[in-house]
This record gives sequence, structure tokens and C-alpha cells, in this order.
Amino acid sequence: MDTVKLRRVFASLPVLETERLVLRRITQENAYDMFAYASLSDVTKYLLWSPHINIDETRGYIEFLQQRYRRGEYGDWGLNCKADGRFIGTVGFADLMFAHNKGELGYVLSPEYQGKGYMKEALGAVMELAFTTLGLHRLELRIMEGNVASERLAEACGFRYEGTARESLLVKEVYRTIRHYGLLKSDFLSGCH
Repeated sequence: MDTVKLRRVFASLPVLETERLVLRRITQENAYDMFAYASLSDVTKYLLWSPHINIDETRGYIEFLQQRYRRGEYGDWGLNCKADGRFIGTVGFADLMFAHNKGELGYVLSPEYQGKGYMKEALGAVMELAFTTLGLHRLELRIMEGNVASERLAEACGFRYEGTARESLLVKEVYRTIRHYGLLKSDFLSGCH
């Protein structure tokens, strides 16, 4: 993986567009919409982070993202709904493993927009960038057991279930079982998604 190219891509995080969404940098203007869903325990039930306790926590996270953008480090795109102009969630790289030319994706979506195909659109755009622009060989998802909606989304996007790691992460004082999904560039390019 060409880390210089990667930093260039993320330093000027490209705007990605789908039929119903515009994916772009997250800014402080998105704080209230982000806090609206990030403060809900139902939204964070299967995530590594706890609900935001106030708008200042959300602003702090957005400022952290600004620092990553400035350094050209990978981060999240904000999902902006074309129909109503609202900021409805995020998608991005939870990790990039340079030595192995692969990345792990993560995502979160406001409950009122779930079940409508928005995240499938967003993931499709990021997967395209990952495999074509960045030239990654493999993408991965780690999904907590019980998050059936996320597993269905993974499969709808072409990811294959590859195994379960029992009680492998301590999250919010509970050992969580993680289901692993993977997608190869060759599968993506051959239309197996």
C-alpha cells in the first residue's frame, strides 16, 4: 500500500456521491445531527463507544476528526441525505493495515434512516474507493453477535462470513463475541457483491 498516496487521498478527503447521499468531511456544523443519534443507547448497543453524554462530547469527537483530516490519516465520511439535507451517520475506515494491504470498515446510522438502503449505498461508495483508488486487496467488518441488521447489510454488500471469535472483546464491561466478515478486491470487481 502506497502510504504517501493514501495520505494524499485522506488529506483532501474526496466527496463521494450516491443516488441519495453525499459523503464528505464531517464538520462542526454536523454536531447537533450527530449528537441526536450518538446519544442514543440503542444506536451504540453494538458499538465500541458509549452514548455521547452531551453536545460537547460530540464536538470534541468532531475536532478529533479535524486533526486526523489535517494529518492525512484515514477517518470517517459524514452521510448527508440529499432529500432533506440532514447529516444521518458516518462510514469510514476503523483501521488500515498497511503491511497486509487491507482495511476494516465501520459505520453508524441514525435510527430514522435505518432499513432504507442508505448504508448499503454509502458502503458501496467507500468500497469502490477502497479497491480502485486505494488499491486495497481486502476489506473486513467486525460485527458484534446479535447485530443481525449489520450482518444482513454485510452480506447484501458481498461480504462473506469467515468465523466467530467467542468473547474476544471486552466492551462496556461485557465480553462480546465478534463475527468476522471479509470481502476481496477480486470478488468486488467481478460483481460478487
